[in-house]
Amino acid sequence: MPKLVNHDERRVEIAHATWAAVQSVGVDKLTLRDITLEAGCTTGVLSHYFRDKDSVLRFAFTIAYRKTFERILNANKSAESNLSCIRNAMVELLPDPEKLESVAFVSMCFGIRNSNDPLLAEEYNANKNEYRDLLNKYITDSINKEEIPRVRKTEDILDLILAVVDGVCIQSLLSPEVYTKKRCVRIIESMVERLPGSSSQTLQ
Repeated sequence: MPKLVNHDERRVEIAHATWAAVQSVGVDKLTLRDITLEAGCTTGVLSHYFRDKDSVLRFAFTIAYRKTFERILNANKSAESNLSCIRNAMVELLPDPEKLESVAFVSMCFGIRNSNDPLLAEEYNANKNEYRDLLNKYITDSINKEEIPRVRKTEDILDLILAVVDGVCIQSLLSPEVYTKKRCVRIIESMVERLPGSSSQTLQ
């Protein structure tokens, strides 16, 4: 009797293999062969689940993003302030060697910016906007609760947060032995604590 295959599970397994391949060779140099070697299958088998490399990347990127976004929401369930929510939303975006999808997600974010696939770019922009909206909510709530003075513009604070996140993520990918997760968290917390009016807040 032929073995029954759970196609949804197999697609997720291929996504995991894609994350591993991205971590090894990067998005720009990624090939279907790299993915199949990690997945332990042939390109013929892969074609049963995905049309081409771009469709694999889109699926793997979407799952990695959803996992990251869920970690942010879960971390903030017990946050004691909106400033803590901002801190957690930044920290959970950092590449974590213990979470394969987080390293691959950050790598894919920077690689996708140069992608010629309009659907992948659309997925990236949609996820980026959702993340921006979440940060914007945390900032607005912080201002409304006077954790941050009202004289500060929400857009200016958002730009600062995104610039810092981009910076630490890039450095942690390029120089992981120097920009360890611990050091990157310290940089993020230092930035959040320096937001005007936030010096008396506790980040948890």
